[in-house]
Amino acid sequence: ITPFLDRPDVMAKYSTTIIADKEHYPVLLGNGNLVESGPVAGNAKLHYAKYVDPFPKPSYLFALVAGKLVYLEDFFTTMSGRKVTLRIYVREGDIPKCGHAMESLKKSMLWDEQKYGREYDLDIFNIVAVNDFNMGAMENKSLNIFNSKYVLASTETATDADFNAIEGVIAHEYFHNWTGNRVTCRDWFQLTLKEGLTVFRDQEFSADMGSRSVNRISNVLRLRAAQFPQDAGPMAHPPRPDNYIE
Repeated sequence: ITPFLDRPDVMAKYSTTIIADKEHYPVLLGNGNLVESGPVAGNAKLHYAKYVDPFPKPSYLFALVAGKLVYLEDFFTTMSGRKVTLRIYVREGDIPKCGHAMESLKKSMLWDEQKYGREYDLDIFNIVAVNDFNMGAMENKSLNIFNSKYVLASTETATDADFNAIEGVIAHEYFHNWTGNRVTCRDWFQLTLKEGLTVFRDQEFSADMGSRSVNRISNVLRLRAAQFPQDAGPMAHPPRPDNYIE
């Protein structure tokens, strides 16, 4: 672990080696492609995994996961013929609720190729979904972290709205791979640019997957209920201030 300036324009290529007790932390995940893994020489209790992300990224896109998790696995063949391994990591017992999220991910990858010509750029794409993550979802490069709410769904308990939300959020975080990750912000005042563009992309995806009219009505209702009052309130301000102290 190294200190790093938390700015989107300060980027580096990451090579991450994770070493942990294999009984307590059997799953070790990082950004990029898994290039090495196995037991640690001279210590039977430890194992390691090495990940290499060949693309420069800001520190906010770094992620590391270690724990007792199980996974649902599938594969996606990109438009250039590369086979990408897809895995959704969850706690024991949650695998049966991951099917819709996996299908949503594959639909997102295909749609981004067909609509924008954006092909996924690594050999693996992992999603981790746990109850403890309190940010909803985050687009860490090749290792998206989710709250379980936006991944797990069962036809016995989930509503149509739940299934639509999962499809939309899975798509949103995947689309960040190009709008936000590979093409990132100049500074934090451009946060609304990368989020706004990715929201547009996920809204277009949802419109193509379902009813464009129904999705548009839903999006406008959300704007009127939340964004308009905020912009009309005392805390309203432009995304880029006239001046600031760094």
